[in-house]
Parts: sequence; C-alpha cells; structure tokens
Amino acid sequence: MTIMNVSASIASPTRFGQHTVGVRVMGTPRSGTNLAKYLIERYLKVPVVFDQGFWKHGIFPALMNGRDLLYGDLPIVVMSKDPVSQILSWYRLARNDTIFRPKKSLGSFLSGPFEVRQDFTRPGSMEYRFRTPSDYWNQFYFAMDALGRSGVPVHFVCYENLVSAPALSLHMLSHFLDRSPRFDIGHAVELPHYALDASNDIDLTESSAIDRPPFDPLRAELASALARIGWRNARAILRGIDDDVLEATGRTGFRRSCREAVGAKAMLRSLVGFW
Repeated sequence: MTIMNVSASIASPTRFGQHTVGVRVMGTPRSGTNLAKYLIERYLKVPVVFDQGFWKHGIFPALMNGRDLLYGDLPIVVMSKDPVSQILSWYRLARNDTIFRPKKSLGSFLSGPFEVRQDFTRPGSMEYRFRTPSDYWNQFYFAMDALGRSGVPVHFVCYENLVSAPALSLHMLSHFLDRSPRFDIGHAVELPHYALDASNDIDLTESSAIDRPPFDPLRAELASALARIGWRNARAILRGIDDDVLEATGRTGFRRSCREAVGAKAMLRSLVGFW
C-alpha cells in the first residue's frame, strides 16, 4: 500500500511541548478515530479527547472570542479514509439507523440528501443535513483544513497509512506533538486483535472481545472497496469531492489512483446495476 504524503498538513504545536495534557481526535464516522485513540494512548502515552466541547464527527464550529478562534486549546489529530471506502462504510452503518438515516439502495444513498445525527435513537440530538454523503466528507475535511490554515495545530492522518505503517504514523504524530524522544519508526506496533467499539468521552464501557469481529486492516484497501461499490458509484462519489480537500487529507492524485485500482469486478458491478 502506498504511503501518502501528509507532511504538508502538519502544523507543529510547539507551545504544548512535553506538557501536552491531551490531544483531540476528530474525523467522520468510521474514519479510524477509535484506532487512533488506541494507538496514541498506548504508544505515545497521551490521553485522547473526543467529545469535550464539540462532537468529534461534527463540522467544526466557528466558536469565537472576539476575533480569536476557539478550538479547545488542544492539538487536533484529524483521521480520514479515502472517500470511496469511507462512504461505502457509511452505507453499511446506515442500516442500524443510529448516526445515518438508512436508504433502500446504494444509489439513493449516494445521490439523495444525507442526514447526520449524534444518535437517531435518542431525541434532542444535534442534526446536520448535506446534499449527499460526498458533501459531508468534503465539508468536514475542508473545515478541518481551514482550521489548520488559521494557525490551529492540526495534523491529518490517513487511516490507510495508520494500518499499513503504524510506527511511521506514530513517529509523525510524536513530531507533531513535539514529544521527545520521537517515536522510533523501527518500534514494533501491534494493531488490535479485534474491531474496536465506537466510543466517546461519556460511555466508557467496552464490550467483550467475544462479541467483536477480528480487526481487518484489508478493509482499507481501495481496490476492495471499488470492487464492492462499482466504478459508476465511485465516480458518483468523486464528483462531489474537491481536489483541494483530497490534497489536504494527503491524497494528491487520488482520482488517478482510483482509475488504476479499478478491476474487472468493479466494472462488472457497474454493468450489473447501481444498487
């Protein structure tokens, strides 16, 4: 798997230094925020904040104090999956009718209004509506990039890189957090054996490993996602994604990568139907 260049998205929070009391992790649902928390706390020994002040999956709010932008005074790690793999995982997640409203088919899911809520099973939760799932992906990561461009310490991490080269990702994170010594890229990093439960800062209980499927890093493979979703559906997703947002997440040239990763299964899926 190709390691993507994310060095341009690093803004080092040097004023935190060795006194960093925590790091905020944000990302869209199923982007790897729980894996990032697991690895950062285990290997960098820095506590992770998810939902203190604002929801980790919500578009970043423009909280102001006069002309100063408020962001919680913690460095922010932003997790992302590529939009094709990400939106396919949202379609699967929508079947439980909790964060996303379910749709009858993948085609209607990709093209219709997209509603996001902290929990559809509970009344009174904050809601968002976007033109499409691609619009949500685009707006979320555009806002995080804009936050970094404003001077807030923001660091983007590709989920694909985190599972394929976790030691390198942790090394770059330790640099971002100004930790000394930096995490050794030769250090053995063990990924979790089981899929991690969704978590927040409120409900801290974990389910038994017996109830969870094995952790599968291959779910981050673009070719596998394309085979499941079909090239026509992938093109529908990419029409709503801006190149500058792809670049901000470390995915310069992603459209070409998609074309190169398309195989016979992806083309056949498109011929069979839009499901």
